[in-house]
Amino acid sequence: MPGATGRGSGPGAGLGALLGRTRAAVLQDVVTGRTTGELAERIGISGAAVSQHTAVLRQAGLLLSVRRSKHVLHTITPAGLVLLEGAPHPPLGP
Repeated sequence: MPGATGRGSGPGAGLGALLGRTRAAVLQDVVTGRTTGELAERIGISGAAVSQHTAVLRQAGLLLSVRRSKHVLHTITPAGLVLLEGAPHPPLGP
């Protein structure tokens, strides 16, 4: 995931610097939807750490978490996609 971690020169190159490498990796990985356990295994961190990172990203409006029985499914929001893809924003002001 070179673009999301702040390494390389892809559209998400600065994302790791903005969010931190682990949160950037979480955000990139939830594009297709992942459970807490899947994220922990894929990123190599504990389930508790995933929960902390997803809580911050959820509070920022970058991902959505939905409980399904014993699992929590995390998916990216449109705002998270814009940030991840580095889409241009409309100019602010008059």
